[in-house]
Amino acid sequence: MAVITTFFDKRREKQWKFERKVLRRVSLKKMKGNVRDHFRQVIPFHFLTHPFLIDPCMDLAIDAYLLGAEYGRFGYLGETEDEVKERCNVELNDLSHSLFDFLQTWLMNEDYLLDSLKITTDVFINEWWEKGFREAEKLLRLKLH
Repeated sequence: MAVITTFFDKRREKQWKFERKVLRRVSLKKMKGNVRDHFRQVIPFHFLTHPFLIDPCMDLAIDAYLLGAEYGRFGYLGETEDEVKERCNVELNDLSHSLFDFLQTWLMNEDYLLDSLKITTDVFINEWWEKGFREAEKLLRLKLH
């Protein structure tokens, strides 16, 4: 008796393999340091006393990285980074808003801090998206996908 597999199962399996290959190139120590560097200026006290705030930031950084890697094939096919970023602008904004909403609960409701936090979360998510985008382009150019 033959095993029946669907197109969706094969596509999802291929996507998992690609994500694993891309994620092998990310160091968790570097990512943790990057999170601390970005958010230390905005919420220094909470990162020192509540290190569990770093984990959700790292989760969203990984999501942004994988999103950039997923869209990296468009860059490989000749589109510019800005054109590709416009394609996934909604998803990037969702990630940025999720991180902002999570970290906002740990701050006092002062406008200058919230503005700084919003800018920092946008920069952080965009930076990890760009890293994933460049890494996927590199893998595709080297034919390692």
